[in-house]
Amino acid sequence: MSLKIINTSDGSHTIYNSELNETYHSINGSIKESMHVYVEEGLNYFQKKAKKEVYKIFEVGFGTGLNFVLSYLFSEEKKLNIEYHSIEPYPLTDGIIKKLNYFNTELKEREIYLNSHSQKFNSKIIYSNFCSLRKEKETLEEIRINNSFDIIYFDAFAPSKQPSMWTLQNLNKIFTCMSDGSILVTYCSSGKFKRDLKEIGFNVEIIPGPIGKKEMVRATK
Repeated sequence: MSLKIINTSDGSHTIYNSELNETYHSINGSIKESMHVYVEEGLNYFQKKAKKEVYKIFEVGFGTGLNFVLSYLFSEEKKLNIEYHSIEPYPLTDGIIKKLNYFNTELKEREIYLNSHSQKFNSKIIYSNFCSLRKEKETLEEIRINNSFDIIYFDAFAPSKQPSMWTLQNLNKIFTCMSDGSILVTYCSSGKFKRDLKEIGFNVEIIPGPIGKKEMVRATK
């Protein structure tokens, strides 16, 4: 896998995968995209409509770990208990991780970011009174999910680059591990993806996307 670190418009890094000709985040801003799609339209939206003791998040594609750290910071600010579960079959190397400029000026946040990558797979780590993380080095096809989640962060590469991730079978697997009223959020808004979600039984919303992208999807079970 040939990876290159590049700058995005908000000053934060992303990674370019030359094999897929695809970046891990929007070139219009990695942090801005993650905050908008996953934290604001996912976690923040859901916690406003559903008051729970614990919010269970499942992320498809841990990648750079940016979604996790931003969710951790949100949980600390709002004093929300979150259990974060993520899968990543192709983890980034230590060399790449340390070069990414996320949270460079904030010691605690930087430590959380680095630790989330060095954390062993298949183990639950408690990061604060409000946040825990469990990662598994498995594909969506391989993993056995024995949980009921409130929020799905679907952050795989685009369907045009990684179509196997967006199959009806995989989306249905996600649907079955979601609690009633739970949501899925993703930057993707392709026509086939939206039709597949509706076929499975989701209520699909088209909402404004992050900077540089007209729309994104939030789907409710």
